[in-house]
Amino acid sequence: MKLLHLLLVGLLVLMPLSYVASADDDAPAKTKRSAKARKAKETKERDVRKAANRKKKELREMGVKNVRVKNPGDWPRKVSVPKDTELAPGPQGGPDFTYTSNHFLYVSPVKLDAAAQKTVARLCECAYAANKAIGEEIPVPRATADRGDKKFMVQLQPTMEAYFAAGGPRNSAGVFLGAFRRPANVAPGTPQITKEEHIAMDKVMIPFPSLGIGANGSVVSEDINTHALVHELTHQQFLLNNLPIWANEGWAEYVGYVPYVGEDLDFDRGFSLILHAAKQRAESGALDFDFSLEDFFTMDQQTMYGYMPQGKDTYMLSVMTVAFFVHLDGKKGVDAMKAYLQALIDGKSAADAAQELIKPHRSVERLQQDFIRAWKSKKVKVSFPKKR
Repeated sequence: MKLLHLLLVGLLVLMPLSYVASADDDAPAKTKRSAKARKAKETKERDVRKAANRKKKELREMGVKNVRVKNPGDWPRKVSVPKDTELAPGPQGGPDFTYTSNHFLYVSPVKLDAAAQKTVARLCECAYAANKAIGEEIPVPRATADRGDKKFMVQLQPTMEAYFAAGGPRNSAGVFLGAFRRPANVAPGTPQITKEEHIAMDKVMIPFPSLGIGANGSVVSEDINTHALVHELTHQQFLLNNLPIWANEGWAEYVGYVPYVGEDLDFDRGFSLILHAAKQRAESGALDFDFSLEDFFTMDQQTMYGYMPQGKDTYMLSVMTVAFFVHLDGKKGVDAMKAYLQALIDGKSAADAAQELIKPHRSVERLQQDFIRAWKSKKVKVSFPKKR
């Protein structure tokens, strides 16, 4: 009996050990997978930190000094690549390769490797999130309202030659090939394009070299022209073509100047880059204009673009005007910009809407003086002719 008792006790002791050993058969594999995932996460975080440090170093070497300015309300400070950003193969069947992320369809004649896909998609989704954040604070009309489930299109071209051949402007690093949006005051009977045609034509085209991608679809450089891509994506995501040309280009330039630091669009440094560029333009005399600020508010596209070959940077003036109302003119400037954009959305003419910008300053002459004074306080000289 004593022997039987000892055998039973031994079995009871061994049974749980046997059970535990069976339950942990997968433990080494699970541990291995967990370690691999942890290592991948650490590698990604290290790469993001390296990219951020590299960008900060680049800004320092450019001589960009971090200048803090007052931001309106819930203005974004940093906008990160959304955590739910996903990449997936797009619809196949044609000669091109297609890829999709949350809000974009990417079309490329050359297959992109995994690193190139990540570079393009994460920047595009970050730009989308940034523009969405701005649109929640300022009533810039957004292009998402009537798109349904249609994604924004980004057409990629493997070389600059292919980009130019497909309609990319010379001396550009990207372009928004948007549909011409029909003004409210066109003559009766003018043909209208359909919503579907708008969506089909609203695409950004960008060449591989602007993204640091080689003609074979692989990342070959860390030097990405984020200004060009984010500028064009802003044209695409805001219905800027409905705005006067200065506001159209001003808003696209404003977001384009926001640097991509790591995987953040860093709005805190955006004004610093605008200021740095404005100082450089002022030193060359590119901000000495022969028209008034009031003229600028109603200037047509051909006239505004015509000043550029003459060495007068109307693009710079457009982003300086946005930055003045948003950052340098206090709460009244932000409120004026909101009222101005809302007036345009409501269908008012460029001249009538501009009164919303002028009103808080009591006269256009006073507004112009305040504009000059505000930029002078930042050591930027801009001049307009004095009223006769």
